[in-house]
Amino acid sequence: MTLREKILKTFVVTIREINLHGGPEEFFKKYPVGGMYYYGAKRYVDEKGTDIGTSTTPEMLNKCRECAHDLFVCADVANLKGQTVELSQRSLGAIENEEYAYDFGKIIGMQMNENGVDWVLAPSMDLYLHPAMPLMAASDDPQKTARIYTKVIKGIQDQGICATAKHFPGMGTSIINMHFAPSNNTLDFDTWMESYGYTYKEAMKAGVMSIMTTHTALKSYASELEDGYYPIATFSKRLTTDLLKKELGFSGAVVTDALIMGGMATGDIVKETVRAFKAGADFLLWPPIEAAEAIEEAILEGEIPMNRLDDALARISKMRSFKEKVLKEKQPVVPDSKFADQTMKEIISNGIYLARNEKKLLPIKESVKDILIIDVTNRYDNESTEMLKNELLAYGYNVTVKATDIYDIPSRVCWQNDIDQLYENFDFVIFNVNMGYASTWDEGYMLIWASHLFGKDKKLIVNYGSPYFMEDYFPQDPTYIEMNCEPSWEAVSELVKKMVGKQEFTGTSVIRK
Repeated sequence: MTLREKILKTFVVTIREINLHGGPEEFFKKYPVGGMYYYGAKRYVDEKGTDIGTSTTPEMLNKCRECAHDLFVCADVANLKGQTVELSQRSLGAIENEEYAYDFGKIIGMQMNENGVDWVLAPSMDLYLHPAMPLMAASDDPQKTARIYTKVIKGIQDQGICATAKHFPGMGTSIINMHFAPSNNTLDFDTWMESYGYTYKEAMKAGVMSIMTTHTALKSYASELEDGYYPIATFSKRLTTDLLKKELGFSGAVVTDALIMGGMATGDIVKETVRAFKAGADFLLWPPIEAAEAIEEAILEGEIPMNRLDDALARISKMRSFKEKVLKEKQPVVPDSKFADQTMKEIISNGIYLARNEKKLLPIKESVKDILIIDVTNRYDNESTEMLKNELLAYGYNVTVKATDIYDIPSRVCWQNDIDQLYENFDFVIFNVNMGYASTWDEGYMLIWASHLFGKDKKLIVNYGSPYFMEDYFPQDPTYIEMNCEPSWEAVSELVKKMVGKQEFTGTSVIRK
């Protein structure tokens, strides 16, 4: 291979990049990249129907494989045909069952195999240390997180799929979402080593083949600018090479987070890509193809040593060899959507947590006939309240749903006497909550205000949001359910079975008290 061809083996491109450069046949002939990112969800296309986002069809993925030489395909998610129940990461932390954790990973492996994917960008090993952290996690406890995700990793990799532990050096201590701006892990280094450092070392012991760095700094370890770049892991040799590869001893392949996010953007994506490679990344996720020439120049001019490229290619080769070795030794299980759905339904159901039942309102008493649901959900969830209503109707209850019509919108005030009159008309009141943290006058937060004006003798809070909501927004509410999952029909169905006494609540808190 030429030097340029070797560099291109570190590139993981999107269908957008391929189509912007002539489509699969022309692109792969000119740019023999090593990897491709696959996303099979809703497509973003131009007026000719050409994919110009990250999503594409299985047929187009197959065409790319045909045109490329030995393409290594990665994905974040990919469902099985016929699968209806989505994976729920937080539920794993609420049940802490190693067999379920392994099966969770096995299902991910099935999904990838059925969709022709070699390598999954999962699991996320972040920690719930900040109430408003922007991503999902299984726990705030590093030991629990490690126990769960080492089993998930094994489940994935037993199917011949390379797993990825992310997002190094760890999300969860800050409200900042790295998709929008650079984030920072705020822990002092000793505490970081005992928490995030511990989870990553355990993932390495479990044989995880890849670790994703993200656009997050760890200033307790690396606080100085490097070549003028903010010291996020993406750009930091101190974090990627010195800490992750040398001090922690990771011998697998390091992949960047997407090289398009606001958290790493400086206005020159080519230079950013060169910097990420120089810092120690082995796979470059979503780079501009023009960056290959810039990396080549940096190597030829001595800015980047040749052994940096050699190291990257050796780590990538190790991933490819792992997959081949596993598939020679064992056959992956046949993808089974029924097994996936049943397993995920059990995980979701077992994770629902009755955090408080001080008034003994649950199971719902036989005297309850008329139920009021207050819809406290954001614009990304316009279905869970309707699903809850329909499930309760199926059990014979009379159900009314209200939202912004319970407070004085022009004055931005909730009036106690209005709430009292409403409260008297119902036997049971449920606040169905799925909101992010904020302190604004938006309707969702006005409804949280309103919730505190309702009496406690027949009120239930059902929460899909942060596990910290209970103590922060609802510290005095005596009846509280933590769903520990995203809203779905399956989750709501299992919830109502427990509310009416047909099932026991078995979940626990994902955060330590």
